[in-house]
Amino acid sequence: MPKIHIKSVQCTVPDEIDKDEMFLKYDGKKIWPVGDWYFRIDTGDKVVVNIDLEVQDGWNELELWDFDYLTFNDHLGTFKFFVDNNKGEYSTSMELCEEGSTASYIMQWELT
Repeated sequence: MPKIHIKSVQCTVPDEIDKDEMFLKYDGKKIWPVGDWYFRIDTGDKVVVNIDLEVQDGWNELELWDFDYLTFNDHLGTFKFFVDNNKGEYSTSMELCEEGSTASYIMQWELT
């Protein structure tokens, strides 16, 4: 199985006015932040994620969620990326999941 290194996630535009409480899921499981429920992020913020993942060859998806205390968590969007034998550094823009959302995020990752 190929391995990728997720370097960082940058918020271009949050979904909420008072910052997003983001977390990442892969294959239905929360993978980041480790040890916390979420990470608060705002416009222009770039957070170092620094995690390694074993993924499948071909298309993969990493989900970005917004933590909510009183309601269900919001699946803001999905980073869809293609893994093959071309090692290198990449960036992937998030595809929105919620209709009417303004959220915009970019993930920086590396195929190792």
